[in-house]
Amino acid sequence: MPARLCIHDALLVTHEAVRPGGVVVGDDGRIEALLAAGERAAARVSVDARGRALFAGFVDGHVHMRDPGFPHKEDFASGTAAAAIGGVTTVLCMPNTNPSLRDLDGLAAAEAAARGRAFVDYGFEAAAGRDNLAALEPLWAAGVVSFETQFSEAGPADVLDDDAALAAVLGEVGRLGALLGVYTGDQRATAKRIELFRTAGRSDPMAYVEARPVEWEVAGLERLVRVARTTPARLLARQVSSAGGLGVLAAAKPTLDLAIEVTPHHLHLDAAAVGRHGRFALMAPPLRFEQDVAAVRTALAVGLADVVGSDHAPHAPAEKETADLWQMPGGTPGLDTIVPAVLDLAARGVISLERVAAVLGERPAALFGLADRKGVLRPGADGDLVLVDLAATRTVGPGDIRSRAAQGPFTGVTLRGWPVLTVRRGEVIAADGKLCARTPAGQWQRRQLAAQEDAR
Repeated sequence: MPARLCIHDALLVTHEAVRPGGVVVGDDGRIEALLAAGERAAARVSVDARGRALFAGFVDGHVHMRDPGFPHKEDFASGTAAAAIGGVTTVLCMPNTNPSLRDLDGLAAAEAAARGRAFVDYGFEAAAGRDNLAALEPLWAAGVVSFETQFSEAGPADVLDDDAALAAVLGEVGRLGALLGVYTGDQRATAKRIELFRTAGRSDPMAYVEARPVEWEVAGLERLVRVARTTPARLLARQVSSAGGLGVLAAAKPTLDLAIEVTPHHLHLDAAAVGRHGRFALMAPPLRFEQDVAAVRTALAVGLADVVGSDHAPHAPAEKETADLWQMPGGTPGLDTIVPAVLDLAARGVISLERVAAVLGERPAALFGLADRKGVLRPGADGDLVLVDLAATRTVGPGDIRSRAAQGPFTGVTLRGWPVLTVRRGEVIAADGKLCARTPAGQWQRRQLAAQEDAR
């Protein structure tokens, strides 16, 4: 009986090796076989890769889908369409929605928003704060893939600005054997700097950057490391953006259960992009300086940084253009450009193709407890695939941003290496920059305890 899909004459790329071959996906949507060079298999859909690179579907572990609560910014239909076209087959969604995903009711609301509307698979990350410690165990049992907390850029109830509260969260997350993602910074110092700039009449986009200096990222990471040493928590340092911050983590990593995330914008762009794009290049942490971009690239190349997450954080264009800079929400779209941004680093020789497969697929899948089915080219894994034209070179234009945010900091940047075909469980859902999924059939991906334990 013919298989569902065969992609042949490809260059198979895993985190371990690159070799010619192909992939067969069966009727159950799982990988049935890996083919050798020149081999083909009978299938209802057959794709000649013509030597192009074939990866396991990419996993983005840092997505603000804005749904439920803020669908004018993004919803599951628009955001996952952008993901599919961009080569991302699994999105893991942050909890800052309305209602916030901080208890089982919030999880039910998030799942209801996604069900029947997502073109790619999805999972959920839950908030962990001083007010919901009792909710963490039920959420973990329900299959959330991580807990998330932060030191800044949130409302007072969600900011862990004292060590006792941080230790309590770390202790409970550690007791569960869970993963805690942490964004650092300094809420109080940022608020004071903003008030100084507001009083001085500063409203230029660089004031936003200067209100969040590198020193506060460094201090926040030092604090995280110090308190974490007293707990068994598994940590993911989110969106690390500076040479100083990476230095703190490099010293701590050998003695902590610690992973590091970096973002495409901090891998490519410095604060000069703020001059080109104004508020559409403002996010937290902000774009830094040339030496920081170089340090983030080096961290990714040598394995200090474990994963790349888009920090897809879309807002309606009118919200970015509001009259008062200090009322403007920070954040930019990223699902559309995360894959070509990382592939471009391979084209430049900064990282290998195997590292692309690792930081966008194998490693995030392992960290978030999905290694049994996502991020790998292996019989039995989900038939999520991305075919890439490594030679395709394109300058990012407005038509490349399918998110409702419409504009981002990569506009005008030339990138080499673009997805040309995206497959979810054996079904072609996007091709040549167009969505072609028949229905939004993405599925909720719950963490599996066995997979999580293997990743530790």
